[in-house]
Amino acid sequence: MFLWFHLTGQVNSFGLPVSAHGRRFYVTSPRDHLCGGLKFDILDFTCCEGVWHKGAALSCCGNRAFNLTQSSCCEGRLTLNVSQLVSDCCGYRAYDPLNQLCCDSQILTRTRPHVKCCGKELYNEDHQLCCGNVIKGRKVLTKMSIHHQCCGDNQFDQQSHCCCLVSQPSYKLIPEPLNASCCAPAIQKALQPPPVQTARRISQRSTNCMPGEKPCGQGSCFNPTTERCCVNPTSRQGQRYSRDQTYSEGTLSHTPGHHHGASCGSQVYNPDIKICCSGKLSNRVLGKNLCCGTTPYGVEDRGVLCCNQTLHHVVENGYQCSPGGHLYLPSREMVCGSHVHLNDPGKHCCGEETYDPQDEICCNGHKHHMLGNVSCCGGKAYDPSSGQMKCCAGTLYNLQVQDRISEEAQCCGSVLMEAGSIQTCCSAPGLDLLYPTQPGFTCCGHRYPNASLWSCCAGVLHPRPEPHNTSKNMIPGPRLLPLGGLKTEVLCHTEVLLGTVESVSVKMNERSIVMLNTMSVQASRGHVNALPSPHYVTLPNHCSSPELVPGNTYIWVKIPFSDTIRLISDLLDHSSPLHSILSRCSTFFLPREKPYTMF
Repeated sequence: MFLWFHLTGQVNSFGLPVSAHGRRFYVTSPRDHLCGGLKFDILDFTCCEGVWHKGAALSCCGNRAFNLTQSSCCEGRLTLNVSQLVSDCCGYRAYDPLNQLCCDSQILTRTRPHVKCCGKELYNEDHQLCCGNVIKGRKVLTKMSIHHQCCGDNQFDQQSHCCCLVSQPSYKLIPEPLNASCCAPAIQKALQPPPVQTARRISQRSTNCMPGEKPCGQGSCFNPTTERCCVNPTSRQGQRYSRDQTYSEGTLSHTPGHHHGASCGSQVYNPDIKICCSGKLSNRVLGKNLCCGTTPYGVEDRGVLCCNQTLHHVVENGYQCSPGGHLYLPSREMVCGSHVHLNDPGKHCCGEETYDPQDEICCNGHKHHMLGNVSCCGGKAYDPSSGQMKCCAGTLYNLQVQDRISEEAQCCGSVLMEAGSIQTCCSAPGLDLLYPTQPGFTCCGHRYPNASLWSCCAGVLHPRPEPHNTSKNMIPGPRLLPLGGLKTEVLCHTEVLLGTVESVSVKMNERSIVMLNTMSVQASRGHVNALPSPHYVTLPNHCSSPELVPGNTYIWVKIPFSDTIRLISDLLDHSSPLHSILSRCSTFFLPREKPYTMF
């Protein structure tokens, strides 16, 4: 049986479950770029309650900044090495509910996939009972049979005993034989059929509507066959009208046999003589059958233009509405975001400003001077061929400051992994999380479960019925890495496939993949060879292979002189995958060769 272990209530854009309490920490620095009354650079700093912190787009825990893929915030305190996206809070400490439980404010390690708390202990409800109470304390008892249940601190067999409250010498629960007098109420209750309430009765009781009626806003009902319901959008109060009521010159009247009434907010009106625009009634004028906000207008009206539900009166032809709803004249102006600029030949938009693409590069709404082989990393520009900088999912790191060389620097999402550290990066489509390496644990998508409790197939967790010996691990499939995680000698000096996944299917234990727009790339020679489309790739072990998303583009690295796929790189963050590969390998182009050739 397949089970998606859904621990939390939120999902990301790829359908991955993330922590329900992690969502509110996505809000980072204020948009006005002011921190404590002083202006700061959002590309380098984060502002938390008026305090500056080095690092862009971080989350805030009080006045402290943190990366929610590496830490968690509980009651204003930080817990390191537990991502906010997969954690829960146990008081002021965070824990991973996949491998741990919070029992009476203590964090305990799971011993089974579905164990539960019994005070400060764990128990398995299939074989154990949690008896006692909160005041006197709870204790774990081994079930004597499937028919045994708790009775105070003890257990009893429901087939032969019942649980009685004895007042002498002190109030306590004790098991008694079924023929005891105290068992009579329990037996009588067990013999009674459970009360039956249909959804219709519950609905009628909750709304207090008569049979045949439906709710009309708050506190009102109406008969849908003879009446009309109008609800005020502000107060949510409803008002009922007879279906033969209509408005005549603004006066409510009865017109037997005519059903011309329409609703505008909480009002009933005659659409032949009135027009309703955003809840406001106006007299109908011939030709004015369109609404701009609350104002009616006609398509043939001269000198008017509706932008973002605001009606503008223009004195010159040619005005247009920008996608953001701003009025502008294209022959003299251009709109960048919410700013209207005078036209400057050759200029284009970069965020709210204009830039010249001949001399500048636009990175995520920020413009920079174009120097050498410059590329974007988030809102910053850098030279990827220099080996001095490393881009991790939009976050730029200076390797000289980190005392690192480019080949050993590895990314896990937006985080640069520590040199020589014992860290494990677990990846799923659109989400990469870093965990401290633990023996017996293995990645399953973006989670890092205890392999003795959970098995994994293509990123989906399955509970193991019994603890499992993980000494015989199955052969791992190809690893999913970001483009920056591929070593230069692999990316530039071997033949790789570049293609977009169209569909994925599973036959037996193999995964078959159909790819479109597939190319064979040997970047160091600048060779790009278009392959027949569609192109097929087979991964021999479906369960141990990473999840692939149809529509995403990937790099496929084969073992030399073999068809076996060794590495897969997701190019989701790269708008021009081929350019990203060739620009990184440009220093290895052979002399006098063109950057690349298509044949």
